[in-house]
Amino acid sequence: MAHPAQTMRDRKQRIGCIVPSINVTIEDDLRALCPAGVGIHFARADVDQTRPVDEQLKQMVDAAPGLAVMLAKTGVSMVAFACTSASFLNGAKGNRALTAAIADMSGIPTVTTATAVVDALEAVGAPRIGLATPYLQWVYEREVEFLAEHDVEVIAANGLDRRGGQDISGIDLDTIRTLVAEVNNDATDAILVSCTDLPVLLLIDELEAKFGKPVITSNQATYWACARYLGLAPMTGYGRLLREQL
Repeated sequence: MAHPAQTMRDRKQRIGCIVPSINVTIEDDLRALCPAGVGIHFARADVDQTRPVDEQLKQMVDAAPGLAVMLAKTGVSMVAFACTSASFLNGAKGNRALTAAIADMSGIPTVTTATAVVDALEAVGAPRIGLATPYLQWVYEREVEFLAEHDVEVIAANGLDRRGGQDISGIDLDTIRTLVAEVNNDATDAILVSCTDLPVLLLIDELEAKFGKPVITSNQATYWACARYLGLAPMTGYGRLLREQL
């Protein structure tokens, strides 16, 4: 007969999450969002910051299926590949290939942050958006192209030309507020704040109240995609998406 504590562990819902090795934000954000009774387990994809950014992103994509196999051993119900830029880097086709490779090798249903963001924008009814991101210009231009493949028009976009690591995770809240304000206008249905290492989660309600429209962020959307799959309850404090679309 199984020990009662073991039985409880076996019944716990679990999310597996692949994150960049330099990311220090998403683990805190997802742990804050996960309710009691939901476990979350992380695998870190190595990032060699001596290499060009595109090579760093490819490094994570290549490592992801093997990392998902390790996460599968914890009994996770799904896997999230939680690097926005790495998942949109090669367009819609590349994102689908990445998702399939992870799912096929691990045997676990898989979502990427890029897919979660697109689905979240559709859920809140936002075909025209403002895009705020810390990315280098060529990276967010690639994101604009990816979103266009999914019929999302970027009306205004801005970035901070940051390469990653502390250069992004250390961005202060006032800088984020300013960045978001710069891409807001009357033509946008929502604002997307893109990057899983940007500490924006606690600003979502504030920004939505200020601009009167949904604010979607990478970490919020990643959690939402997982929560929707697991059938988790709506929650307050982190924007309309989690309050109204679960």
